Amino acid sequence: MFEMKGTHLALQRVGRGLLKPFGLTPARFDLMRAIGARWVKQSDLWRRLNVVRSAVCEMVHALEVLGWVRRVRAADSRTWLVKLTRRGRALYDSAHDRCIESGDATLSVDRGLADEHVEVDTRRVREEVLLICDAVQRVFRARPRARGDLYPWRPEDYYFWLIDAADHESNDGDIPFVTVNW
Repeated sequence: MFEMKGTHLALQRVGRGLLKPFGLTPARFDLMRAIGARWVKQSDLWRRLNVVRSAVCEMVHALEVLGWVRRVRAADSRTWLVKLTRRGRALYDSAHDRCIESGDATLSVDRGLADEHVEVDTRRVREEVLLICDAVQRVFRARPRARGDLYPWRPEDYYFWLIDAADHESNDGDIPFVTVNW
């Protein structure tokens, strides 16, 4: 157990190092990724991130104070809707481009997976590690996993985005009970 916790903390250090120039933490980056480009129900966020509701509530509030997200009540007055502001979207996009799209995050993880041996096939090791993580989470998860991975890692996971990218850009998140125009 301590080895898993140590691995988690080591990867958090890597993430903090990559995101520090943007003033983000790995948790805030994950939350911003989960919010995406559309209005999203706050209650969906804690399920998607697999954390407790209060953690999402506190973090959304903190990002709201920073001007990175906007939160409004839906017409039913019980549901909170959250969306990245233009400033938040620009920050997230910059961090994503620099850390994820550039391959820096993958290279950092691969370095650890290969134990700094360049001849190791890190794709195979990564798949094995992820299968083990999925099995452990499936057995010990307190509630079912929310649909969809936050970070797709299999090539086929990207297929949907490659063939339908235009659809994702044009849809502004048609949540029928939003009472505030963005």
